[in-house]
Amino acid sequence: MKRSSKVPSSRMGRLGKIGGLAAKLTGAVISNTTSQLLSAKRPTLQNTLLTNDNAQSITQQLAQMRGAAMKVGQMLSMDAGEFLPAEWEPILAQLRQGADSMPKDQLLYMLNNHWGQDWQTQFEYFSFEPIASASIGQVHKARLKGGRELAIKVQYPNIAKSIDSDINNLGRLLKLSGVIPPQFDLNHLLEEAKKQLKKEANYIEERAYLAKYKDLLGKQSIFVIPDIEASLCNEFILAMEFIDGQSLDTLGQQPQAYIDKTMQALITLTLDELFSHGFMQSDPNFANFLLLPSTGQIALLDFGACCEISPKTQTTYRRMASGMQAQDTNEMKASLLDLGLLRNDMPNDIITTVVDASMTASECLQVDSYNLKKENLIQRLYKQTQSLMRNKNAVASPDFDTALVNRKISGMILLANRVSANIKLKQLLAQHLTKPAK
Repeated sequence: MKRSSKVPSSRMGRLGKIGGLAAKLTGAVISNTTSQLLSAKRPTLQNTLLTNDNAQSITQQLAQMRGAAMKVGQMLSMDAGEFLPAEWEPILAQLRQGADSMPKDQLLYMLNNHWGQDWQTQFEYFSFEPIASASIGQVHKARLKGGRELAIKVQYPNIAKSIDSDINNLGRLLKLSGVIPPQFDLNHLLEEAKKQLKKEANYIEERAYLAKYKDLLGKQSIFVIPDIEASLCNEFILAMEFIDGQSLDTLGQQPQAYIDKTMQALITLTLDELFSHGFMQSDPNFANFLLLPSTGQIALLDFGACCEISPKTQTTYRRMASGMQAQDTNEMKASLLDLGLLRNDMPNDIITTVVDASMTASECLQVDSYNLKKENLIQRLYKQTQSLMRNKNAVASPDFDTALVNRKISGMILLANRVSANIKLKQLLAQHLTKPAK
């Protein structure tokens, strides 16, 4: 059973939570600074604020707040995660796993307010215990009187209205931490994050995205997209066909042939989204997918984090992929600069390290089948770029759609590594390199 906690819904209540978090961290800074002085160490804000204990405090607080407060860590992990201290990784990891659930009284408030006081007359069964809890809402299993089983996503009360103030307050907290380098355009990232989160909090828009994916993927039988129960949907509640499956987290326990087929399909979908559709579900969170081993299919569940990809971004990624496949360092460097993943004013040693690492990564495009885990590619790349992790001069501020694309690609690659999949990246990518962007 998931832990339940009341979602703070008023602006002052949420500001109080942020203030309480800041107070906890300030007290911890004073304590840690004192202990470092007594140890004859020179204290810094970074090594006093961002400790394991503080990371745990932040995790618990944001999981209780939900909304943008919870989501902002995921947004920052797209590109800022490269320079955030290692102590922050538990925050990013735990927040991706799910939020606290809202208590029954808040759930009933939302259902009564949007479906009417007699809503239960439509159902044979409605589980008040959620089967999933995320940053914007939580999901409940139900069965209509006609027998149709549904997954009903209910938004937390007033969570959409809290997005601007949450992100502004968390931006101030991040600036206080001292880990944000001057050249990193945090304000732009946070403004884009606000826009993205407001889209995710509009379930009418998500319903339209779901319909668009049905059109885009209609002929691909490996993917299953749930049908909508339109009569129960509005901006704050999304009712979908319930699909029973296994978490994507269990993929590594499946037979090797199943692992390979599934990862091939997920990477194919990612490349199609980037190069063919110009439209991407950008969140690789495991909770957004279900495995259906009995049919070999994959269910796609969440379409809130969809984004348009500009033709310019498509073209530049295509150039970068061509440069990687040809192992052309000049093309690789030019593409990274155009995408905003490198800056011209970066020191030469940083640019060289990034380009060299890209060339190392390109070995997966030189053979017909490649296993990232067996070839130890991720670990080798980590060692090759470790010098950049704490170097603030190595941080760039790409366009937001680039950051979203990178999040999806990185998520799929890391999943392929985790489950030791054999993937045919060279073959999958080749069919996209000569196509013009739509």
